[in-house]
Amino acid sequence: MLASPLPASSMSFPSTSDDPLSYRPVENNEKFMKLLGAPVEFAEASTPFSLMDSQLPAINDTPKAGPSNERSDPPPTSPSPAQKTPKRSINGANAEPQLLYTGDIDISWMAKVNIGSGLYNNGNTCFLNSALQCLLHTPPLLRIIVNQHHRDSCRVKNAFCMACSMRQLILRAHGGRSPFSPDMITNKIQVIAKHLRRGRQEDSHEFLRYAIDALQKSCLAGQPPKIDPKLAETTWVHKIFGGKLRSRVTCQSCGHNSDTFDSNLDLSLDIYKVGTLKEAFRKFFTPDHLNGKDKYKCEKCKKAVNAEKRFTIEEAPIILTVHLKRFSPLGNKIGHQVDYEPQLSLKPYMSDGQFGPSYSLYGVICHAGGGPNSGHYYAFVKSAEDRWFEMNDESVSPHSGLPIKKTAYILFYMRNKGDRLASAISSTQPAPRKSIINSMKKRKERDDEDTGVSSKPFIGPVLPNFDSPSDAKRLKLSNGDPQADAVKKKIESVEAKSSLASLAQYASDDEVEEDKGQKMEVDKASPSTKAEDTPVKPAKPIPPPTATSTPKPSAPIPPAVFYGTPNRTGGKQRIPPSSDWKHKTYHQAFRSQRRRRAGAV
Repeated sequence: MLASPLPASSMSFPSTSDDPLSYRPVENNEKFMKLLGAPVEFAEASTPFSLMDSQLPAINDTPKAGPSNERSDPPPTSPSPAQKTPKRSINGANAEPQLLYTGDIDISWMAKVNIGSGLYNNGNTCFLNSALQCLLHTPPLLRIIVNQHHRDSCRVKNAFCMACSMRQLILRAHGGRSPFSPDMITNKIQVIAKHLRRGRQEDSHEFLRYAIDALQKSCLAGQPPKIDPKLAETTWVHKIFGGKLRSRVTCQSCGHNSDTFDSNLDLSLDIYKVGTLKEAFRKFFTPDHLNGKDKYKCEKCKKAVNAEKRFTIEEAPIILTVHLKRFSPLGNKIGHQVDYEPQLSLKPYMSDGQFGPSYSLYGVICHAGGGPNSGHYYAFVKSAEDRWFEMNDESVSPHSGLPIKKTAYILFYMRNKGDRLASAISSTQPAPRKSIINSMKKRKERDDEDTGVSSKPFIGPVLPNFDSPSDAKRLKLSNGDPQADAVKKKIESVEAKSSLASLAQYASDDEVEEDKGQKMEVDKASPSTKAEDTPVKPAKPIPPPTATSTPKPSAPIPPAVFYGTPNRTGGKQRIPPSSDWKHKTYHQAFRSQRRRRAGAV
């Protein structure tokens, strides 16, 4: 169906006019203008693009007056160095990796440094003194602060700098033998941690953490406030004390792994019902099973499934700080002794493909008392001569042997010197590739453990398993066993004798009499050989099996029983035509019977 045309009277089209709106119906002009939105305006770009400007004209650019309307485009030119796009900052994706500290960490002792002096207790500052003594006897920290951090080059201006205060403390502690008061730290304790108060007993581990964080702030001075966390982990503080933990959640259904990496400056171990440091490490790195209400939502399965969560060490620190959780959230203290060794290896707790270094103990912080807000803190440190000293505030006394104390609270371990080369060698070796078959086998083993069904054997080329009896028997038969051959011959001889004895009952009467006569003559002639030449007696017929008795499968069946024919000749047996006649042929037996019958007639 065609639409009817509009009437010509309702529309007016002037023939000549320069107004663009004159081409529209006069009565619909206002309605049409209301339908239009705000006019679109174009603004110049903030960053010039010279290459694009040379090829494409601007949208709102007016054409230049010229003799001709044809526009000649200039040839494209390469941008000048000043017009190139600047490189993005460190937070950008295309930025090259940068490090805030590019030097190496030397763990050897400085020259002319052995043991520091004591520190006075200025009113419940034993928690501070014990932590500072362990930091004062950390060789890599001494080297960096003394050799590389100077007041003139410090970027902290008109504010407290923990690195500068530690430098003053190190120079005074190792420069003399007389004890002194660490006022450069105690006077700024509220700057280090706002909630700490001078003159009040505090937790030594808490102060240690805030002191290392203050050193980190000194390293980040001059950097933007919102610095990239990965860039912040490249300071010398993280290179000395920092490590990295990997938290892996493994789906029990599909085997998908979800990894999360967390940086840490120490390890806090639970010692409840734990007697040794190794047991505390095993307890910390034992996998946790997420099931029931704690099911994990797998990213691959898209549903809540049973999973396994486990921590491993992705990057081991140079200085390992181990905090033993002796205080409960309610303030109670776990006071039993935890045994630790002077040497510690992290190899069992490392991630796959990571080198596990070994450590040596060099500092111990002890706590004597009933709670974190009471008692007394003191420390044991090892000097450059590998001798132990007890640092009890201003008292410095030598200690014989390893300081294994019941009150050990924080342990300080330093990586051994030879592990750096071993770590570099192990990093150059390629990690073993995980094959698809091995992953499928592991998944099948996990499924079998859950369902309790044994897995089917692998289909493919398999080497012979000599543990199975069939393969062993087949191997012996192929190689040949003399003992088995001898037994086999004996069995064959016995079977031959039994077959001959069974055939003897088919002999005729004359042959039986001849055999008896020959037997009597042989017995009279050679009585000594009677036992040797005695013929084998014929096998007795086996009665039919009854309900109570079962026939032996190895015993031969007599022909009389097998054929089931009655004996009509008075003891004489009929010779079946299919018998294997070995003593005489069937024709010889037939002729002897015919001669005997002819003679009787």
